[in-house]
Amino acid sequence: MAYFSGQGRVYIGARDSNGNPLGLNFVGNVPELKVSLSVETLEHQESTSGQRLTDLQLIKTKKGEFSCTLEELIAINLGLALYGTTTDQVSGTVTNETLATPMATGSLYLLAKQNVSSVVIKDSSPTPKTLPASQYQLNAKHGSLLINDITTGGPYVEPFKADYAYGAAQSTAMFTQPLPERWIRFEGLNTADSNREVVIDLYRVAINPAKELSVITDELLKFELSGQVLADTLKPAAGDLGQFGRIVLL
Repeated sequence: MAYFSGQGRVYIGARDSNGNPLGLNFVGNVPELKVSLSVETLEHQESTSGQRLTDLQLIKTKKGEFSCTLEELIAINLGLALYGTTTDQVSGTVTNETLATPMATGSLYLLAKQNVSSVVIKDSSPTPKTLPASQYQLNAKHGSLLINDITTGGPYVEPFKADYAYGAAQSTAMFTQPLPERWIRFEGLNTADSNREVVIDLYRVAINPAKELSVITDELLKFELSGQVLADTLKPAAGDLGQFGRIVLL
């Protein structure tokens, strides 16, 4: 018997102009991976016997669907799920960043950077007055200020301006990339067959954005990638690779 129960590693990456994979990226733990194949057919019924028997079936289209569940919040996964571009924030300093105005007690105000330190808030008077640190709550990692008191030590001239240092971070902007077409590889084990190894390649998958990110939940964050398995017409239809993908038993 050749039963199958799979585990393994999933890699996703871009293709070059010849349809070959570039460097593929490991997407972390994947508890579920599915490939679904289907065809759309045209059927013909004869009209001579009185029974309208189906005497011909033609394949009109061949389709493939892909889905996998991702669990790790890393830049490669966010880029795929959000159609995003990830920017590495390197450490630096900011001087005289203008904050939103007017400021009000109890409101949260955002700095342009995150992972901040050495924050100094000054007003815009000719001889700038510094807002005492006791009058606001600094969320240093998040890069935000919660104002507790905006009057003591004043009067102040708005807008307030911020000087600070910031450290490294990664930022992924949503919907900055076109629909991604990616090569997907599964390098796995058949745990129902003495860990026999298997490789699955999907050559050209058009990936949909994630339907949802469950950010506040009692469970671990999971998000699903799904997409259409497209024909790779750069490969010969009659070749040993096929035009959609392949499964290799090792």
